[in-house]
Amino acid sequence: MTARERLWTCALLAGVAALTFYRLGAGSLWDQDETKYAEVVRELLQRGDWITLFVNGAPWYVHPPFYMWVTALTARVAGLSEFTVRFWSGAFSVAAVYATVLIGCELFGARAGLVAGALLATTLHFLVQSRLAVFDTVLLAWMLFAVHAFLRAYRTGRRGDYLRFFLYCGLATLTKGPIGLVLPGLAAAAFVTVRGAWGRWREVPWTSGLAVYAVVGLSWYGVETWLHGRAFAFAVFGYYGLGRFFGVVENQAGPWYYYVPIVLAGAFPWTAFWPAAAAFHGRRLRHDGSLFVALWCVLTLVFYSVAGTKLPNYVLPIYPLAAVGVASWWEASEASARAKGAAGVSVGLLVVLLGGVCWGVAGYLARLYPDRFHALGHVLIWPAAALAAGVAAVGVLWAWGAWRAAPVALCAAMALTWLGVIAGIAPVVDAAKPMKPLALQIRGALTPGDRIVGYRFDIYASLIYYTGHHVDWIDDPGALRAAVCAPGRVFVVGDAGELARVPLPGTRVFAERGGVRILVKPAGERCGP
Repeated sequence: MTARERLWTCALLAGVAALTFYRLGAGSLWDQDETKYAEVVRELLQRGDWITLFVNGAPWYVHPPFYMWVTALTARVAGLSEFTVRFWSGAFSVAAVYATVLIGCELFGARAGLVAGALLATTLHFLVQSRLAVFDTVLLAWMLFAVHAFLRAYRTGRRGDYLRFFLYCGLATLTKGPIGLVLPGLAAAAFVTVRGAWGRWREVPWTSGLAVYAVVGLSWYGVETWLHGRAFAFAVFGYYGLGRFFGVVENQAGPWYYYVPIVLAGAFPWTAFWPAAAAFHGRRLRHDGSLFVALWCVLTLVFYSVAGTKLPNYVLPIYPLAAVGVASWWEASEASARAKGAAGVSVGLLVVLLGGVCWGVAGYLARLYPDRFHALGHVLIWPAAALAAGVAAVGVLWAWGAWRAAPVALCAAMALTWLGVIAGIAPVVDAAKPMKPLALQIRGALTPGDRIVGYRFDIYASLIYYTGHHVDWIDDPGALRAAVCAPGRVFVVGDAGELARVPLPGTRVFAERGGVRILVKPAGERCGP
């Protein structure tokens, strides 16, 4: 990069950071994952055990500890809060944008890299994920740095670049498991195979590279296996490892086309430009950049579509390389009459997508919050207007022949739209979430010896985290009555309808909000004759 290009990169990253961290700590954590990971951090700090993770007092073997470690270190300095729990997800989303810039520069040049970073930063799914206290953006950033290291190594043959690849894959593995090596390794192997460049494997320092990967990525797994034996190994490598790919974990299943609508909606507004970019790169697969972009996007989609367990966030790695593909097409579009025609089609698709998004968001909010939907009108209009203005600007710039300025206008419109969502819509939605205020009411009333019972309750992680107390989970009515009749004061939390079906003499309503009811049985109260 030149000095000017580095300056533009810094400006882009500063803008991404402002967009990411604006009101990041506002609003309560979302159940289940945000509050579950926050609870892991809280219990880590409480216990002082930095190796074995715990939730609700029991060992938790679902994910490796990198995100919990860095969050706990931050919480030691700044306290445990919504902001500190979300901080590293936001920070690594900025890092993922930077890694995308580097990949774009490596494959297509500095301007394409900058545009690709801006496109990723304003991709709908990425915007949402960057503000959640989960570690998908952390995994994404490490994998993208690994991809960049591989691309540099393929171009230069330098040992250090190959070692960086293994280092980043190790950090990705320490973040969310062996997928941190599998996906970048699969893409690298496919690229070398299609190119017929098998001799390049002799450049790889396999012994030292795998040693770096093992030390960074696998040491924690080895320590936990030594400490907990088969219980840990079966959970991590069996149920949550191979079981997640070859079977269905925690009822998270889906049809083979599960990710198609997710990716098309998640890539908004840049989905409109995917067909043109795909056609562009499909005609020039002899170019290393086009081939790698195509292989990465296709392999990622196929890999997760074949897997038995499916979640929307799994396909997050598609968006950065898709952004690189769109950016490079955009850079080449002014020099080709065919590309100019494709740009016109893309503008038309963008208008259609805008209408679909507005209709879908309005319908979703009206269905989920029917009582509040009309009150949302004044806060919905400004984000919608900003987005519509951006789409109109793209059409005008295309008509005027200033096509290279169009991504700037649409990125700015998406940024303003997202700020409107954060400042206007998110607080209204958060006010409808019942768990934090109810849990804080319980927390304020707790005395030593009190118990909390959750009955047929889905929002369990929020209840544990915001009360800061162990919770007993019960599904059987008879077991619930026995728990209530046991000596001592007990708080019972559950769906109001479910609790109404179970007679619990001696209890009274402590609080109720949003369909969630809390009953309390005082310590000296008899629950029956």
